[in-house]
Amino acid sequence: MKIVDSAQMRNIDRRSTERFGIPSIVLMENAAIAVVDAIFEHYPNADRIAIFCGIGANGGDGLAIARHLENRGVVPVVIIAGDRAKYSGDALTNLTICERLGIPMYDAGDDVDAALAHAADADVLIDAIFGTGLNRAPEGMHAELIREIAELRLPVIAVDLPSGANASSPVPFEPCLQAEVTVTFAVPKICHLFEPSASLCGEVIVADISIPEKAIEDENVTLALLTPRELQPLVAPRPASTHKGTYGHLAVVAGSPGRSGAAVMCAMGAIRAGAGLVTVMTDEETAKLVHAGVIEAMTETALSLEKKSAVLIGPGLADDDASYARVRAMIAEIELPMIIDASGLNAFASRASELNPRKRPRVITPHPGELARLLGRSTKEINGDRIASAREAAHVTNCVTLLKGHQTLVADPDGQVRVNPTGNPGMASGGMGDVLAGVIGALLARGIDPFEAACCGAYLHGLAGDLVKEKLGDTGLAATDVAQHLPHAIVKLNSGVTPGKST
Repeated sequence: MKIVDSAQMRNIDRRSTERFGIPSIVLMENAAIAVVDAIFEHYPNADRIAIFCGIGANGGDGLAIARHLENRGVVPVVIIAGDRAKYSGDALTNLTICERLGIPMYDAGDDVDAALAHAADADVLIDAIFGTGLNRAPEGMHAELIREIAELRLPVIAVDLPSGANASSPVPFEPCLQAEVTVTFAVPKICHLFEPSASLCGEVIVADISIPEKAIEDENVTLALLTPRELQPLVAPRPASTHKGTYGHLAVVAGSPGRSGAAVMCAMGAIRAGAGLVTVMTDEETAKLVHAGVIEAMTETALSLEKKSAVLIGPGLADDDASYARVRAMIAEIELPMIIDASGLNAFASRASELNPRKRPRVITPHPGELARLLGRSTKEINGDRIASAREAAHVTNCVTLLKGHQTLVADPDGQVRVNPTGNPGMASGGMGDVLAGVIGALLARGIDPFEAACCGAYLHGLAGDLVKEKLGDTGLAATDVAQHLPHAIVKLNSGVTPGKST
């Protein structure tokens, strides 16, 4: 599912009307019906609803909503945030209909407090003041109105986005309304997915209003939300004639004295994600502990990649100059598909361009601190624009880059970025990244494209964590719990049913 900014959405709307001939008033009507459906779904007992309407297209949606509520027996009251003489086009058409229907309408521009008095006894408020075109902080009467609406302490349903949100940014303007539900149209916008704006949107419903899929495709949007449908073919049920060789042999170069757990969890993640064979390559002392911790994996004390199909390198390796030098030498020589994580990434601190100069199939999985070291930046800079940081890392390293954290991002060197919707705060514990690396390694070992492997791995890993959360809550989740639930996550992914997520 594509994620767009305000300019891209404007182009999509224009393409729908000009190229495909869909009258804009039809799109407005469909948008209004989608919001009304959401009102009745979430607040079926609401008898009186106040609709705050701006004077642009978003306000036109609000006026159309008022018409449909009137027809369904709900008492609407419209509060116009601006000069109604400035309405034009489709919005003016709906204003005229509302006036002829005798729907009560009040002008907030004359007296905000007097207008708000007509909304105080409503059951639900509809925010149709500003839409995706807002490009600066609300001022004057609009800012006062937004603040006063918040003081009413009534549930708000936002049309397209809460007034004060910036469709093109995770950071809202000030002031900005808090919505319980936001109904947006055709595709989500950046503010719907990324914090802090995402929290202000509440539950986000993406409604189909008959914008053609081709109108969206032709915008060449490079940011998208991962969905089950695109990932299901990568973990489809196995044919009867399958054997362990079908699913590849992953070499795991991981672990060191005192850090055997990282190697164990990598192996567990790979096995539970369906790798045919897993061999952990580590020192003799660590190998004994790995064998005890995950008996399905083999161990070796020398690097041997014969008959291996992919390599995972880095978790639990020593963090010292000698180890880093060995890691860089190994990575330079290995041609197999590879995932590089943890200490493997630390070996390339401020040497990002050395990771993959030959453009081999590789995935890197940094958390923000590791990416900061890799790019020679601060963690604050990385987190300040995670999308741009992931894109930059993928471009500089020539590697698919999975940037961990809330809403994990996967970027490829061509600039495509995917947002992972699964996972929860309970997964903020040690070892989770090792399991994730193992999952992606298993997918690479099967011959799956690195970008698809990283996307699918992130989704499955987060989904397994969500399944654990359903049982245990979000405190005390362990990485091994997540690994054990990976087969269940695959079943859930193939069914198209995921826990705790709404669209």
